[in-house]
Amino acid sequence: MSAPPANLLDRLKSWLNAFLQFISSALFINNLIALIGVSLFLILFVSWWLRCYTHHGQKLNIKNYVGILHTEAAEDAEEHSFELIVEDSLFMVGKPGGIILAQNPVAGSKLKENRKIYVTITKDQADQIPFASLPMMYGKEINMVRKILKQQYQINCEILSERYDQGPPNVILEVMYNGETLVNAQRKNPSKDIMVSKGSTIQVIISKDVSESVQMPDLSCQPLTEADFLLNANRLVLGEIHLDETVTNRFSAFVIRQDPPYAPGKILTKGDTIAVWLTQAKPARCPETIPGGGLDEE
Repeated sequence: MSAPPANLLDRLKSWLNAFLQFISSALFINNLIALIGVSLFLILFVSWWLRCYTHHGQKLNIKNYVGILHTEAAEDAEEHSFELIVEDSLFMVGKPGGIILAQNPVAGSKLKENRKIYVTITKDQADQIPFASLPMMYGKEINMVRKILKQQYQINCEILSERYDQGPPNVILEVMYNGETLVNAQRKNPSKDIMVSKGSTIQVIISKDVSESVQMPDLSCQPLTEADFLLNANRLVLGEIHLDETVTNRFSAFVIRQDPPYAPGKILTKGDTIAVWLTQAKPARCPETIPGGGLDEE
């Protein structure tokens, strides 16, 4: 084969030198760097947009906000593209305001972004209950009144003192609230304007007789705190406390036996001691509600 003409080689060398000079020039390098930068930006932008588009409308798991302060839960929900709406508020004795009690949808449910979660929270201020709406108390047995006020109205009842009365013992003669006498023999129906705060305490004066004898109370099925109150109200003393293997909290455990054993009409002397046996769970034979279902209105 014959060698290429010298002028063709010279032209190739000249073109190669020009190309090398071009790709090594500042203009080419700057443009190449700019092209690479723009390409990387476009790749990253497209990847981000695809992720957003793919997850848009996807349902997310709802966290458990029960027991958490509403302000903290609202911030967390907002970070997860949810909105917390207070639907209701309740006063809970012993709980500060703003604590979430319930949520809808519940924790673990799936919800799309920008949807609402409805919550019920605790209130700072106690609910006000009209005193006139409370059950009749004058002339009623103290233990029954105390149970109804506690269970149905979350109001405590404290015995302030005793006073001799010709009627039966342990019945309410006077009712006081915030130092004011609201109910007595002359005024059995207080003003309808008087309000009582849920969780507060009313005080009562109860009747007593001159006799040192007292009927034995039936402590069976009573929590220890209730049994102790019954004994104190009857001027009897809580004696030895026997626990079975299930008891983890004696104050909420239930009486399953007492000594001396209960018998209807059995008489004791004030100051006598009664021993009790406790089990943690309420026995199946025990009633679920207050006997009689409440107090009769006069």
